[in-house]
Amino acid sequence: MAKFIKSYALEIYTVISIAALVIAGIIGDLSVLQKFVLVYIFLFVLHEWEEMHYPGGFADLIANMIGVKINEDMKKASRIPTSILLLTFTLTPLILHKYPLAILPLTFLGLFEGIVHILAIKLFKCPKFYSPGFVTAEIQAIVSIILFAYLIKYHLISCMDFIVGLIIMIVCFVIMQKTLTCMIGYKYSDLPKMVKKQWNK
Repeated sequence: MAKFIKSYALEIYTVISIAALVIAGIIGDLSVLQKFVLVYIFLFVLHEWEEMHYPGGFADLIANMIGVKINEDMKKASRIPTSILLLTFTLTPLILHKYPLAILPLTFLGLFEGIVHILAIKLFKCPKFYSPGFVTAEIQAIVSIILFAYLIKYHLISCMDFIVGLIIMIVCFVIMQKTLTCMIGYKYSDLPKMVKKQWNK
């Protein structure tokens, strides 16, 4: 079972996400926040496939940046912590939609993805204005901006909610990234140095 999960982590994540969309569609009578979550679920599935398969190559860019070689099995297994993060960030607000704070980590993640994929173009010295996952990442960022505007307009969140939501996103993202770096045999503390070295080239 463990080998199956490692080999088909992305596919399993995709099936779970599609199932969530179908179930939500059958139930119906969704709140505005739940509808936003469904948009994110759909975009994250597309984003994962754009990064890894069509056209893919994001894992290779990361590997080249830190100077390591990763095989196909490791690439597939790397989707496990990512999938867990995305499922946690999407299913939680889908269920707890009456608490706007629950959707903020997801909203910040969508905005963060858009920024990161723009910076990645310079960081990885991409020949074109594109990094694997760029298109869907920017759409996520746009959705996040719209959602932030909605939450602010209707006074659904406070400044403290913003701070807490951002902290939750950062902590969970760091844990996910640390897990990924450990999977390829590196310390997470080495990653900022590697990124800085690549940026200054």
